Amino acid sequence: MRAGLAIGFTMLLGAAATVLAADYPSRKPGLWELTRSSPNPRYPLPLQQICLDAATDALLYKFGMSAGRQTCSKFDVQSAGGKVQVDAVCKLGATTTSSHSVITFSGDTAYHENISLHYDPPLMGKTNDSSATTDARWMGTCPSDMKPGDIVTKPSPLMPIPMRMNIRDMLNDGH
Repeated sequence: MRAGLAIGFTMLLGAAATVLAADYPSRKPGLWELTRSSPNPRYPLPLQQICLDAATDALLYKFGMSAGRQTCSKFDVQSAGGKVQVDAVCKLGATTTSSHSVITFSGDTAYHENISLHYDPPLMGKTNDSSATTDARWMGTCPSDMKPGDIVTKPSPLMPIPMRMNIRDMLNDGH
């Protein structure tokens, strides 16, 4: 279970950093809902909500770009016309992961991401190749019980209990 959480969190940060690549179309401050899916219907991915403001976006960008450049032998980000493409080759323990991600923005209130991953050798029993999509949409202002940086993961078959954390606290932002 812990390994699954670690992978999920790593993917969340990676996706957040990807979306925040240079010259990206801006995301509207407020509550965002992220729905992820994968080709395996037995493992539906959890629904997540994140409260964003400009400072949190900047922090995610800084962390994601720094982590990508420190842990990946390749971390190529291209952005043009409302699309961001990221190609990366990274080490996770003994496994090398290669990823290709394309994010298409719909103004500042939605985006869709397609990501393809290859693991060599397979990571934690995963097959060599996998893919996933993320659809994110702006939901409005953050509710009063959420502050910028809060991430709430709704229960799912893979994670039956809800999880709440604050990315700014985890990264010791201090704001």
